[in-house]
Amino acid sequence: MKLIEGRNEYLYVEYSEPYQFNKLVELMYEVITICETESYQKFLVNISNMTGKVRQIDRFELAMKGVSLFQYKGKYAIVYCKEEINSFAETVGVNRGLNARIFDDMNEAISWLGIESNQ
Repeated sequence: MKLIEGRNEYLYVEYSEPYQFNKLVELMYEVITICETESYQKFLVNISNMTGKVRQIDRFELAMKGVSLFQYKGKYAIVYCKEEINSFAETVGVNRGLNARIFDDMNEAISWLGIESNQ
């Protein structure tokens, strides 16, 4: 399942299909188009129910694609399953100017973004 919906202060994205690199890149392009046309400067991506393993090289490539699309354009949070987070992609992105963090808790992600959780 893929869900993209505008909420009062941010764009909410949920992706719970099996992991495929190309599908995540396509999703990034969809998100940047919506953010630019509807003036969202914050988005939250929930991939905590995405199945499959993301290889280390894919984490690097996804982070670099994120930098090329979203650098200096806002604040972004990603929610992923705790056992899969190793902060590599976050570090790659942050070191290149991406204002993004990866969380294993939705409430922490919402708090970090500075948005209301009841939206």
